[in-house]
Amino acid sequence: MKKSLIVSFSILCLGSAMTYAAVQHYNNAAIGKPGVLENVTRTIEIEAYENRFSPSEITVRQDDTVRFIVRNTGEKKHEMMIDTMQHLREHAKMMRLHAHMEHNEPNQITLAPGEQKELIWQFTHAGVVDFACPMPGHFKGMRGKIIVEKK
Repeated sequence: MKKSLIVSFSILCLGSAMTYAAVQHYNNAAIGKPGVLENVTRTIEIEAYENRFSPSEITVRQDDTVRFIVRNTGEKKHEMMIDTMQHLREHAKMMRLHAHMEHNEPNQITLAPGEQKELIWQFTHAGVVDFACPMPGHFKGMRGKIIVEKK
């Protein structure tokens, strides 16, 4: 009984920490914020496949709201997550420990082979925003950059 309570409490704490970390990721002003379909100024198609995104470098303008249409043409499950490189590295490390973890974060989508989804994001600050697939074994090769030019 005591062991199951400790395990339950540990799982609850881990879940809370992961939820808190997820909120911190997309609330990071340096990467922008979730966008709204009605405000989309540009649509960009991205292909995700084994160890690559195509294109892997994208240029947008500050305050653009971009609708990314991401298609997984590979044979493995992939993710596209927009964030700072530091947060992407942390997330990839967490994914190595919890490979089957499910997410529901507005700066990230998960795609099964053959699946297509969209992610809408507003880029509020000029600079470079990174994106990657944090799935175990994918992170090193599946990275890209979004160059946000001043308006």
